[in-house]
Amino acid sequence: MANNLDRIVTVNIDIAAPAIDAANFDNLLIFGPAPQVPPTRPLPDVGIYSDLAEVMGAGYTVTGAAADPVGEAARIAFSQSPRPTQILIAAMQAAKPNIDNADIRIITADNYFTDAVGAEDGEPLPGDLPWLQVTYKRKPVSAMDVMIQKDDVLVFGRSLLLTKNPNAYIQVALGEAGTPGGDQMGLLSTEWAGTYTVTLTGTAGIRTTTITGSVVFDGASAFTPGVVTQTVVPEMLTPVETLALANETPGWYVACAAGIDESDFRECAEFIETKTKLFAYTFLQEDDSVSSIFFRSHGWSGIIHDDDYPEDVPSGNRYVHVAATARGLSHPAGSETWAFKRVAAIEPAETSTTLQVALETGHSNWVDRRAGRIITRNGQTRSGEWIDVVRGRDWLQNDMQLRIFNLLLMRPKIPYTNPGIALVENQMIASLKAAQDRGIVAPDEYDDDGNRIPGFVVSVPNAMNLTPTQKASRVLQDCTFTARLAGAIHAVRVDGVLTYEIFTV
Repeated sequence: MANNLDRIVTVNIDIAAPAIDAANFDNLLIFGPAPQVPPTRPLPDVGIYSDLAEVMGAGYTVTGAAADPVGEAARIAFSQSPRPTQILIAAMQAAKPNIDNADIRIITADNYFTDAVGAEDGEPLPGDLPWLQVTYKRKPVSAMDVMIQKDDVLVFGRSLLLTKNPNAYIQVALGEAGTPGGDQMGLLSTEWAGTYTVTLTGTAGIRTTTITGSVVFDGASAFTPGVVTQTVVPEMLTPVETLALANETPGWYVACAAGIDESDFRECAEFIETKTKLFAYTFLQEDDSVSSIFFRSHGWSGIIHDDDYPEDVPSGNRYVHVAATARGLSHPAGSETWAFKRVAAIEPAETSTTLQVALETGHSNWVDRRAGRIITRNGQTRSGEWIDVVRGRDWLQNDMQLRIFNLLLMRPKIPYTNPGIALVENQMIASLKAAQDRGIVAPDEYDDDGNRIPGFVVSVPNAMNLTPTQKASRVLQDCTFTARLAGAIHAVRVDGVLTYEIFTV
């Protein structure tokens, strides 16, 4: 029976769900070569692993002389205390081609009805008119460039929009210009004999696939054409292509290289510089090869002694950055510094003070032993900024964006008035207070005279001072804030005096 109160009292309840925060500032991604022994199951573009057993189950060898670089890096990550709840891995695998192969043949009147297939642009006309037919299988790609040459002379070129059908066909008439039916090459004579070369270029995602194949036609109407099939041999993704592919999967913040040549570090750093993420790596020379212009990359020295060659470095020390990243990310964004963190499974440096000073002034990082503890030192990005400051800034930006977006999402309307602007201001203040709680922004403090020094100041425009054009745009501008960084203490100096004299406090 229907609720008979509906005719008297109507109650409608909507569920107002806020936007979900998809950003992550706590997980590391390890990217490097796929397992040396091919796994029984294909690896995902990005896999998520909660312990080392799952990494081994994916096919990675994690210990010994035959250890896979990614497997050993994962072992270093899970060796830290507290250990990560999960890590992400992106393997450098074979690129997935967007064109698998291409079959090229000539169709004449004699073989048209047995060999021909439906053309995308219409059926060819039967008779003495020969046709060039290209059959190809494609992967996801919306458009493809087709170029046909006859005896090295370009006779056809077009960018085709493709259908969802994975099997596609191109049929081109080998006739005079203006010959009806299908796509025409526009040849100015009926001299059809010759070598036809077809080049297909399809682009999807991060890799472009090109197939080139040729077929010879002697011009005879009874000619039975041969078949030329070109198959793509997949190439391995480069480190930066692997990183770009991993960027499409959310849930990670720091990309850690494993088994990547140091010559590829700069290109990876350039890619990460455009993202709200960080790039970490270990270098095995005295000097960090990555330029100091990068704000989002941090390098860690893996050498033990000043005169170490790369081959002298213990295998685990090739992943100092993984240990440091796992420890740094174990703390909430903004509440940490990346110096003085105890790390496991890493041999501490015994380098000279001269080299350590050079690393510090060059904004590089390392691990050494102090007071019986193996700890991280410095904690800077290549530009000289502190790693925790960059991470805290990214967290604050995301938090403030999400709070203001949810304000717009959850309310039917935010009026372009001072009370409406105040609602936006409140969200800015709430975010900055949350940043104070995390240790990103300094709290309100007082100077020697008792004057309050605020941790942040927020400013929003007065609606009465805005022009009608500004209000009509429905874009609120000139909302600003200034906040003092809380920073962190990395060194302490205490000066004192011992005396025999009696003094009073």
